[in-house]
Amino acid sequence: MQQPAVKEAPFGGFKKFFRNVVAELKKVNWPSRKELSTYTVVVIVTVLVVSLVIYLWDWILAFIFKNMGLYR
Repeated sequence: MQQPAVKEAPFGGFKKFFRNVVAELKKVNWPSRKELSTYTVVVIVTVLVVSLVIYLWDWILAFIFKNMGLYR
């Protein structure tokens, strides 16, 4: 025997979703201010180093190809 379907209020799913989101965010282990600054500096330095490496490889390859006559 099946139970009758319970009808949800309009937008009830949205309320439940956001309630669950808030509950999950309370469980998050947020970093301290010092950790956050450290992580930010690490990310910025990493991005700069990787950008420099890519730039240098691009410059070297362009130099080689220009000297071989394959690139103007």
